[in-house]
Amino acid sequence: MRLFFGGSFDPVHVGHLLVARDVKEDMGFEKVVFLPAFQAPLKEPHGATPEDRLQMLRLSLRGFEDYEISEVEIRRGGVSYTVDTAEELHRTLGERPFFLLGADSFLNLHLWKEPVLLTKLARFLVVDREGMWKKLKVYLAENFPHLKEGKDLFILTVRRIDLSSTEIRERVRRGKSIRWMVPEGVEDYIRDRGLYL
Repeated sequence: MRLFFGGSFDPVHVGHLLVARDVKEDMGFEKVVFLPAFQAPLKEPHGATPEDRLQMLRLSLRGFEDYEISEVEIRRGGVSYTVDTAEELHRTLGERPFFLLGADSFLNLHLWKEPVLLTKLARFLVVDREGMWKKLKVYLAENFPHLKEGKDLFILTVRRIDLSSTEIRERVRRGKSIRWMVPEGVEDYIRDRGLYL
């Protein structure tokens, strides 16, 4: 079974990769498929083009057969709504795809495009790094009582990695090193392309 990990990946960093690896190992997924958004709906325009973000993911995952990249949202263009991707994956796979989400993102699910339809098309693996278990349970009961934990939704506590793409972009802008914050090859790519300056 595949786990789909959507996001801006602007840029991809080691936190993304560690969470993907940990969840894959803990839950027994065969593959993790990264889904870079063309333009995330609840975010400002990205600092790097879709092509640059895609190339940074390729550099990060090169040589790792258990990790793939889907270009479905990049090819579709425009704002990348998860419900549209879920519909396409549901049709292609013949089953409800699993999406990996952080607890903070899941707690905003009611703001997403057609959230009820999305919850019927997809299943969710929510990673809790902040000890938000109780808050997630209340949110589910109030907003999506039809989601059943252990069937439609799984909540997994994972290691806390205090790292964000925002911090990395800011460090680049200030001329600071991002070594060990991004996968091998990504730092050189950012520098060579003059990204985030």
